[in-house]
Amino acid sequence: MSFPRTLRLFAAAALLACTPKGQTDSTPPGDVAGEDERLPEAPPIERSGQLMHAGKTAEAIAVLDEALAKKPGDKELHYARGIALAQAGRPEDAVAAWQEAVRIDPKFYPAHNGIGAIALDTGRFDEAVAAFEAAIAAKPDFPDAHYNLGRAAHARGQNDRAAAALVEANRLAPEDVDVLFLLVQVDRELGKRDEALAAATKAASLAPDDAEVRRTLGHLLMEADKVREAQVEFSVALQKRPDDNDAKLGLARALVKLERPDEALVHLADLAARLPDQAVVWSEWGAALAKLGRLDGPDGALGKLDKALSLKPELASAHVRKVGALAQAKQCKPAKEALKAFAAKSPKPDALAQAKAALGACGK
Repeated sequence: MSFPRTLRLFAAAALLACTPKGQTDSTPPGDVAGEDERLPEAPPIERSGQLMHAGKTAEAIAVLDEALAKKPGDKELHYARGIALAQAGRPEDAVAAWQEAVRIDPKFYPAHNGIGAIALDTGRFDEAVAAFEAAIAAKPDFPDAHYNLGRAAHARGQNDRAAAALVEANRLAPEDVDVLFLLVQVDRELGKRDEALAAATKAASLAPDDAEVRRTLGHLLMEADKVREAQVEFSVALQKRPDDNDAKLGLARALVKLERPDEALVHLADLAARLPDQAVVWSEWGAALAKLGRLDGPDGALGKLDKALSLKPELASAHVRKVGALAQAKQCKPAKEALKAFAAKSPKPDALAQAKAALGACGK
């Protein structure tokens, strides 16, 4: 799973007003003889928003500079200028503009949030946390600041704090998919599998066409041993994004667990062609072939598992599957040698226990 997806840089509502209002008079402008009728000029923040929307960032900054020359104490103009500077790829200048806004009004929460967003994006996590906390102190019901604080805490490895911030963001904005998406990862890392699955399920209900959300839900369902439901989620993710290799691998794993390895082979062969250097793909391919009893030869399970181990000699799944495939074929001496080779790599105890169990078909 890949997380997170986006920073939250709050934009003033005026900046979003980029479409001129429609005419309300029935007589078109210019039809009244002797009059030169003109629409009133939009306020500078609205004009800058229109220019940014059109990709004319330099012009937007110029409009705001002109307005600030007349009203240097206007916090909203400084904030809008920071938005324009950030869009122009000048993050530190944006921060300076927002710092001026909070100097004028220390409780101007969107500027605190902007400062934090830039700090977070550049890896200055302590600074980011302080800025988001200032935004929340100024406006406790501002969900974006809670979300960004969750991101910053997660980046610092403070998952308990991240979870608290994200739960509050979710309370304030219960239909925000990005909040739920990050909460899934944090809960998962905290070992709260049920909570992570619940959050992912809700995110998928809110964003049914989001391939990343559906694929993530599929992984969590697999972990919960809800394989049939996981297979559905991976299939939907692939319908939405056919080049999603992770969803394709998840679907293949689900199909093997559902005793449909022949269907999995199509996906695994495609993945091997796309990702020939990924050992995990060859290991899963070997597992599917072993399910079908196709063990020997270059196109058999043992050949695929040996390929996986040539790419990643320490890959536990390939070792366990190789022991199991050899034992299944009653090639007991090679199976025991494969187990010995795995044990020599000092694997984790649970993986070694699985490999020993896979030797069961050969007896002691």
